[in-house]
Amino acid sequence: MAVSKKNNKKSYIIFVLSLIFTFIVSLLYSYIAGHSVNESVAYEIYTAVHEPEEKVIRSHYNQIPKAQRQAMLEQIVVDNKDLKGIFYIKDGKYIYSDRDVSIKKDIVADLSNKVDEYKNKAVYYYIDKKDIYGSPAFIYMFKFGSGFYQMIFYQEAITPPSSIFSSYVVSNIDNTILSGNNKDTFTIAEDTLHGLSLSVITGISLSHFLDIYLIAFLPVLMIILLIPSVIEKVQVRQDNILIDINAGIRNKEFIPFYQGVYSIEQNRFVGVELLCRWNYKKQKILSPASFINILEDSGQINTVTLELLNQLAIDQELLDTINSEMYFSVNVTVNMLLDDNFVESVIQFLTQNPRLKNRITFELTERDKRFDYIADVKEAMCLLHSHSVKWALDDFGTGYSNFLTMHKLPIDIIKVDRMFISSKNDIISFDILTKIIDLLDTWKLPIIMEGVETEEELNKVKNLSIDLIQGYYFSKPLSVDDFIKYARS
Repeated sequence: MAVSKKNNKKSYIIFVLSLIFTFIVSLLYSYIAGHSVNESVAYEIYTAVHEPEEKVIRSHYNQIPKAQRQAMLEQIVVDNKDLKGIFYIKDGKYIYSDRDVSIKKDIVADLSNKVDEYKNKAVYYYIDKKDIYGSPAFIYMFKFGSGFYQMIFYQEAITPPSSIFSSYVVSNIDNTILSGNNKDTFTIAEDTLHGLSLSVITGISLSHFLDIYLIAFLPVLMIILLIPSVIEKVQVRQDNILIDINAGIRNKEFIPFYQGVYSIEQNRFVGVELLCRWNYKKQKILSPASFINILEDSGQINTVTLELLNQLAIDQELLDTINSEMYFSVNVTVNMLLDDNFVESVIQFLTQNPRLKNRITFELTERDKRFDYIADVKEAMCLLHSHSVKWALDDFGTGYSNFLTMHKLPIDIIKVDRMFISSKNDIISFDILTKIIDLLDTWKLPIIMEGVETEEELNKVKNLSIDLIQGYYFSKPLSVDDFIKYARS
């Protein structure tokens, strides 16, 4: 009985959530789609009316005979499917049109009254139930010279298309509705066509909103029903990865790969960066992208880093055959430095491995905002500095690795992010890099250019007189044996 009540309560909560989220989704859809419809209708009307108006005005740029002007007006009408005819009115008379070179005919009294009423306005318009051609039309008039141009459009020119959204066209002169209707609608969007003194307004009726709501309800309900199972699968996968990580730590599956730092001046590798790889179940090598965040979030990164340092102490003898003065860099995060146990373990490691004295560099990587604890970070850095550890600021120029950080912390080396020299980026990024290098030169600190992959990028770096380079152009991350073979070759 208790289980049944619990299930009923769960079903009720899911149903209520579905109702609420469906309402939100329906509102968002109505807002986005309504604005899109309104912009489309406004554009169509503006194009239909304004383009022929512009052509009529341009036809007066040159002094041409009346017959030629009449032919130009006729062509404008032919080119515009929404336009019936064009007339020029002056002093109460039709002067000429797209069909006649000369008319000299009095305008009807009703039109004369409209001209008098709007004579001080740039444009005006009205809906004529029966125009000069005998059918309903939209009449658009605008001042030109000492007279007016009258453009007669089919009424469809300003009639919005039918859809679940209701659009209507309103005069900005007297607020009359020229086409469409606003009956029982909730306004969603409005666009003002300033050049034409018209506004297009789009809304939706309650019945059409309910149609959208009913259509959206089932998909939303299905998504809400699926969310718990998706979360459960993600959690299970996360738990499985954590189990595999713990097993990997026990089985020493996390191994160091080395990527060389090359000196152009010395023409050899002068350092290596130790990069973590996961020899997953001794079957395949996984890159950090598949596990590093989980290591950091679970706090296991400290254990893995210390194990990598122990492996480095073993590999040092081989690496020294390449360059006995080579330095070894290892990534650490701010969060790791805030762990006193980790810092003490590093000091213990350095004490037990005196051959690594003055040859370890920690690269400070910043994936979170823990630089808020900069005083504590600085204290840990200075303590390790006193035990011969040098400090490099990684990915300089991005994220939180900036001038303020460099100024406050005991940094020995700057590693500049590859984004500034990447062939995919434009010249602006390189100009920024040039200014950064000029500024860094004032600190007299060694600079390492990261991510150099092509000869074009290498030439950019050489032009800036940067000596130390890291990237696939000289060396990709390799196991210690493969790196030794590569460096010797």
